Amino acid sequence: MKFLKAALITFIVLSVSAVTAAAQHSQGDGHDHGHEHDMGQMQQLESDAIKHSESLHQIPTKWVNQNSETKQIKDFAGQPLIVVMFYGKCTETCPMLIQRTWKLYSSLSEETQGKLNVLAVSFDFKNDTPDALKEYAEYEQLDLPGWHFVTADQTDIRQLATLLGVQYRERSDGHFDHSNLITVLDKNGNISRRIEGIIGDLDQDINYIETLTR
Repeated sequence: MKFLKAALITFIVLSVSAVTAAAQHSQGDGHDHGHEHDMGQMQQLESDAIKHSESLHQIPTKWVNQNSETKQIKDFAGQPLIVVMFYGKCTETCPMLIQRTWKLYSSLSEETQGKLNVLAVSFDFKNDTPDALKEYAEYEQLDLPGWHFVTADQTDIRQLATLLGVQYRERSDGHFDHSNLITVLDKNGNISRRIEGIIGDLDQDINYIETLTR
């Protein structure tokens, strides 16, 4: 249980830091720790470095997908898993991040596609219900076998984000500032590759994922 205790401690520390940073930001402290932006425009946050090497199969969270099915990360043991965090109301980078995930997935061989899953985890536990995620998946034409758009409670979402190194914070307008990161877990649930940003060549990442299923 060392893994879960360490994750909880890290989660508490980062949560306190996030609250402090949000308070400073709202008070106009004059510091912008990401890209400069106008009010109402999303701020992209940098991803954190990974500070652990444990398998994410140990996380006990029960996620609910767009089909109201309960899933745990350990359900995907024995196969690679692509994980991406987003939220449905986003009109800026999330659509591009989800499409980048699709580009990564669709560029794989059919054999490889059949040996892995995609877990798209929403930050927005208040609005991204299973029904809302179903509508989102259908709109993006990604309501597919092997694609799971999921939600859970706030603590579970924050814990996974911390373990992945994804930063996010809710703004007063209900939107989120967040990192843009695609994470690849190997068959044992270990983080084996991180793909940052919403642009750039994916050839090396595609070739790497192909090797994970051999």
